[in-house]
Amino acid sequence: MSDPHEITRRQLMRYGAGTAAGAVAATAFGAAWYGSPARAAAGPPLVEVAYADPTGLYPIGPEGTASPVLTVTFNSPAALSGTITWSVSARGAKEVAKGQDAFTAPAGQPSTTGIPLGALGPDYYAVTVTVADAAGTRLLSRTHGLGVLLPVVQGARPGSCFGMGIRGESSPQVTKRIAQRMGVKWTRGVFSVLPDVVSPGPGRFWDDGNHQADIDRARAEILEWRGHGIEPTGFINYNMSWNVQPGPDGKPVRPHQNRPKDMVAHADMVFHTIAPLQDLVKNWEVWNEPWVHGWAWMTGDAQDYRDMTKLIWDRVKPRFPDVNLLGGGSVSYNRDIVYAKGSKDTGYIDGSVNHAYGYPDATQYAMTKTQIRMDRLWSRTGGRAGQWQTELGTAAKHSFPGLPPEQAAYAVARTLAPTYLLHMLAGAEEDSPIRIFWFSLSYDKGYSGQEFNIYDITTKSPMPAVVAYATMTALLEDCELLTELYPKARSTWGFLFKHADGRGRAALYADQLFDGTMEHPRAGHTGTLTLTDARGIRVRDHLGGLLSDGEADRVTLRLAPWEVLYFDGDRSPEELRAALTTGAEFAYDSPLDITPLPFTRPVGHGTTIDVRVENVSPQTVHAALRVTPPEGWRTANRVFPLPRLRPGETRIVRVPVLSARIDPGNRYTVGYDATTGPARQTGSRTVQVAHAPFLADGDRWDDVVPVTMTAGERTYTFQTAWDDGFLHVRARIEDDAQASNDPFAVNGYLFPFRADSVQLAFDVVADKAEDLLAGDPHHDKALRSISHLFAATLAKGGVPELHRLLAPGTNYQTYYPTNAPLPTPLGTMTAQEGRVQVTRDEAAKVTTYQISLSWDQLPELAAAVRSLPEGRTHETVMAVQVQDSGAGGAGATYWTTQNEAPVSGCYNFAPFWGTGAQFTGGRVDTRWGIGR
Repeated sequence: MSDPHEITRRQLMRYGAGTAAGAVAATAFGAAWYGSPARAAAGPPLVEVAYADPTGLYPIGPEGTASPVLTVTFNSPAALSGTITWSVSARGAKEVAKGQDAFTAPAGQPSTTGIPLGALGPDYYAVTVTVADAAGTRLLSRTHGLGVLLPVVQGARPGSCFGMGIRGESSPQVTKRIAQRMGVKWTRGVFSVLPDVVSPGPGRFWDDGNHQADIDRARAEILEWRGHGIEPTGFINYNMSWNVQPGPDGKPVRPHQNRPKDMVAHADMVFHTIAPLQDLVKNWEVWNEPWVHGWAWMTGDAQDYRDMTKLIWDRVKPRFPDVNLLGGGSVSYNRDIVYAKGSKDTGYIDGSVNHAYGYPDATQYAMTKTQIRMDRLWSRTGGRAGQWQTELGTAAKHSFPGLPPEQAAYAVARTLAPTYLLHMLAGAEEDSPIRIFWFSLSYDKGYSGQEFNIYDITTKSPMPAVVAYATMTALLEDCELLTELYPKARSTWGFLFKHADGRGRAALYADQLFDGTMEHPRAGHTGTLTLTDARGIRVRDHLGGLLSDGEADRVTLRLAPWEVLYFDGDRSPEELRAALTTGAEFAYDSPLDITPLPFTRPVGHGTTIDVRVENVSPQTVHAALRVTPPEGWRTANRVFPLPRLRPGETRIVRVPVLSARIDPGNRYTVGYDATTGPARQTGSRTVQVAHAPFLADGDRWDDVVPVTMTAGERTYTFQTAWDDGFLHVRARIEDDAQASNDPFAVNGYLFPFRADSVQLAFDVVADKAEDLLAGDPHHDKALRSISHLFAATLAKGGVPELHRLLAPGTNYQTYYPTNAPLPTPLGTMTAQEGRVQVTRDEAAKVTTYQISLSWDQLPELAAAVRSLPEGRTHETVMAVQVQDSGAGGAGATYWTTQNEAPVSGCYNFAPFWGTGAQFTGGRVDTRWGIGR
């Protein structure tokens, strides 16, 4: 992926694609997406370092420590002697043990020296080893990861949410031990179940009495997983090699690359896959990432997928009604395809699949709630099987490319528990089972997509994410999630649990903030949490380190973005809740979100400087705000008290302007200085006049003040105006190279928002009937959506197009040609609905858009604007986005992020705006004035 900020559904899960493609390419017709046989090993190295336990994972004993043993094995043709120098550092930073041991190795035979590393408490450690011979020649120098773990819950837990994408390439016995020690309770797929094994030819199946050994092998594999306390899901590994629809050029493609040629034969294969295993495996995923015209569904369309799921349903359910069929692939895909409103044969699944790669932004919570509510409404069984997030995760290379590799590995570990917790919260609040599979785990073998591996295959040792996972499962397995503790506070997420023993447990973390990237903890919410009634409450950090043993009456804990704190002890859930709310003192470095807002009318008489102040902390604060006006401006007063600002409360401070200086570039810098007790926040933001005046006949566009956005050295300018018939937008976009789709009439499968385009977003409808999350307690914290979205683009051949992407009646769907028409049509708009002209000046490298939206498309806004008295302005919520695609393009540039620190929105709209995550534009809440 080219953009590290977009490891999400928005990139169509190309790492899922690479995973499958790489595995299928490895052996003829696909030895499962999860693996292929390892090559024969080369001769043994001269010196090899490992652990006495090959997993590199050591659970603590009753005394609270473990005693790992390092092993150094010599395979020398000549006798050797020398020294082994070693050190152990907690998290690679604080040295906790070191030593130097002599060795003597005989010639011609393996010799192993064992080195006890001492008694270590739960944490992640870096073990550095240097081996030198007697002459001082260095034979090896290497650092291995080491995990000392809290004991995890043993045995099967079919109700658990804790899954892992375990790779079949990996040494099976060691891998199963690793997963067991981590507390993994679900794995995706049965490696020995392959379509060509089940159905080697038309009308031939493995349960015909002649292939019992293959069935026995599959059943033995399932039982072996269960013996480690791990439940496998079923996974239909694409096609039989003899039943693949040819590619777009009519040539053969690999079994994973396209839809089945004969859908009935495919449904028969699925039935015969399930039949001999259904007593052991009840949940079966029917296809991985079936993106329309994508990497695994190259010529298939939306109706093809619905036809397939209906055929499988009709084949399987009469015989095995208790088997669950799992379908879809992402939240937007499920809404667009599986549940497409009014379309034929929708909803033939018992549970849905999502691949929520990327940072643990609140949109993961929002999309999972949307996923659950869709399943409950539109699945044929009301979503009885729950939600299956069969791939998700972050990777150092893609999520944290700006950090040194060793820091990036710890950053991945920080994201793990928050990702699970956000999904778990959605499932708990909606009372729906959810299973979450981190991608991925391979002990010692590489694979396509191995950037996501949580083991170092070179050293065969764990990375920090392994310890983060084990800490999470050790403390949260056998727990019921009761509630989120801070539904109004955007800085903090708190999760209250009830353990099976009746006692309370909790997890809490401060959120990260976007500062152009999500890589910098210093940009997120930082501070301290003091428990004033802490006795009896043990506290551990995200890697299992003990922060408080419960003996102190008062404890102060550091808060850092995505670093989960875990709480347990003897308290009841109600008592623990009180300790973390009324008995807690939060001292954030920046408890306020302070945003100078755009001017919604031209600068002049009556202008006010408006500053939005939100308390993002979990407790009431008393603040004072000082506002510094733009240079050359005078204001009546500059200091404003803000008493009793409750969690989540927002107030607008309006500063009357006595005199102002108009800036020809429409750039005004507003400074602020706020105090909340000992905390002080200072900063500034450049704001603009965002105003659409009324243009009567003869009025000139030259008099309309433009707003500007920048993307590197590129400048984008927008002008807005209106008349009785239309809202007009003019945009001048600097762009080195035009990237265009075929015209919509030629290929309706190409999304306009992936070509060079301009998007116009509005939130102008208070009650959105199709917003499945309206009224949720977290709506303002993380779930707010939009009402309208339009895109203008220049198609090939110089064809300008204006597309409706979202409006009431579109069901938050994306256009697909084989879906049923919606009450409000998607796709290109008529001239009566909207007009567009797009011109490209290749010499100047500028594209100019002139867009006119009929007021009929925005009736709620039209009613407010048309009734305006002369001289008045209506304030609406509006934003623009520029998409610069193609090689060397700047990608997406959002008005939202250039005007404020973005706030997470909702995934209720498909990914053409950018999912609503902080790093893809955030929610649309920027104000724009429309004046008469």
